[in-house]
Amino acid sequence: MHNELTNLLPPERQRALSRGYLARFITVIVFMGIALILIAAALLLPSYVLLAKNEHTKKDYLANSKSAISSAEEKDLSTRLSVLSTNTAALIALGKAPSASAIVRTMLALPRPGIALSDFSYTSAAGKKPGALVVSGTAKTRDALRSYQTTLQNAPFARSADLPVSAYAKDSDIAFTITITLAL
Repeated sequence: MHNELTNLLPPERQRALSRGYLARFITVIVFMGIALILIAAALLLPSYVLLAKNEHTKKDYLANSKSAISSAEEKDLSTRLSVLSTNTAALIALGKAPSASAIVRTMLALPRPGIALSDFSYTSAAGKKPGALVVSGTAKTRDALRSYQTTLQNAPFARSADLPVSAYAKDSDIAFTITITLAL
């Protein structure tokens, strides 16, 4: 003989019974989830309290550190740092500036028939003021002097080459001084 159970309930009652069973099962699962969440929150509470106290301690330490840094030594250090920054900027600008010897070498390579050079004076650029090169010498004729001035004006390193008009007063053996404003 088989131990088979026969359900004598009508189908509507069977569905109601299975729905009730499912509702009780879901209710138990929900209550277990809520219980787990409450237990986890209770276990996290000591960690929260510890972290809050640790945060307060770190804020106090930071406030003490800031007050120690803003002492007189910090002001001296700040002054020294600004002076060093200024010096660094000047050295960087000096490193980027073209060398005087390279400019003079380029100038001496230019053709200058009838011109004898005797003196050079170089002034480096300062801030927004461009550098300058002052060239002195003697020219055999006015044409040679004018030709040399034009050559200097067209040189790649020169922005302008200024020669006083009074230099053209003599016809020969003209002493001159040309001021070259550097383009670099």
